[in-house]
Amino acid sequence: MSHNGKSGVRHATDMVTPYAATAKDNAVHYAHQAGTYLKPRAHKAASEARLRYATQVVPRVARARAAAGPARDEASARSAAALAALRGDITPREIACAVRRRERRRRTGRMARRIGLLTLVAGGAFAAWRWWSGQTNPDWLLEPSPATEVTPSSPGTAEETEAEESTAG
Repeated sequence: MSHNGKSGVRHATDMVTPYAATAKDNAVHYAHQAGTYLKPRAHKAASEARLRYATQVVPRVARARAAAGPARDEASARSAAALAALRGDITPREIACAVRRRERRRRTGRMARRIGLLTLVAGGAFAAWRWWSGQTNPDWLLEPSPATEVTPSSPGTAEETEAEESTAG
């Protein structure tokens, strides 16, 4: 580079340096102002985001994971069975037997639950009937009690007998 070119660059550097320093100072000042202005707002926005995350996102994710749990378990069981079948560890006949056994157990469990529920309802109805039948005592069902009046031909009490003997004698 020629002497003229170097001096031109030096001259440009000397001319731009004060403007660059001023721009740097202004940028620092404006950044500081923006920080003081935005810091409370950013803090408030962050706390609101945390609150909304805790109240809205976390419960929804938990519900979604709970709903996906059985499907995830089923998928993992099926993939393990498919991998075993692909390896040749089990035969299609064994798979069919396992499926039939699972369906039979499912039906048996369902029937057991239904029978248990029916037994529970029948027992409750029987207990309620026994209680109700013990509570009702209509007059026409009761036996009349024997008469308690003393007839004049009866011998009477011991006091009456003594009184009769003393007047007679």
